[in-house]
Amino acid sequence: MFSYDDYFDVLNMGIQNGCNIFLRHDVDISIDKALKLAEMESNRKIKATYYILLTSPFYNALSPENIQKIKMIKELGHGIGLHYDLSVKDKMTPEDVKNEIMIQYGLLLHHLDHLPAASVTFHKPVTGVDANIEIINLLNQEEIYCPNYDAKYKYISDSGHNWREDPVEAMMKHENIHINTHPVWYNDTELSMEDCLLNLRLDIEADKRILKEVKVIKDYLLHISNE
Repeated sequence: MFSYDDYFDVLNMGIQNGCNIFLRHDVDISIDKALKLAEMESNRKIKATYYILLTSPFYNALSPENIQKIKMIKELGHGIGLHYDLSVKDKMTPEDVKNEIMIQYGLLLHHLDHLPAASVTFHKPVTGVDANIEIINLLNQEEIYCPNYDAKYKYISDSGHNWREDPVEAMMKHENIHINTHPVWYNDTELSMEDCLLNLRLDIEADKRILKEVKVIKDYLLHISNE
């Protein structure tokens, strides 16, 4: 389920089934993987929204090189949004969180010149925290919040290299689908979660963080299997 062919087979099935799809990618670990998927989607006339994590420990979103890559994703016709991690700072009020999100979104806007629509989603690592309703209401006042779920949309995600339910089955049962994927999990041939991360061939310090991320994801998968 995690090769590029599998990914596009699932999307094509949904399109052929007449699904209304909101396609979203959370870019947690690799801008390079995001750009590759964006190019493949563009070649197939598929549009998605890529959510950039400004506090990722694995890439500097605001480096000149990565800003250029994000611009390339945008120029391919995709949307760009902000992925925000609530766990980075503590003791913040909902108003503080809203202001921080607007500052980070402003940085993206500054570097990318123009974005067609303001949009933010939340990064939810296992050790992180969820957005509360007050934060969501404040973001809705700014017309920036993109919900992880909507009453009209069936939400499915591959978080942790794990589909918690069959995306093909979801496509067959629901007309409106919100698909959240992570580009780091997809390759020409399907790889394990560990290999997807280790094959990025980052530097030594980044590889140490990758190994820590592997443990976090394994803990997450154990947690959801016990729910």
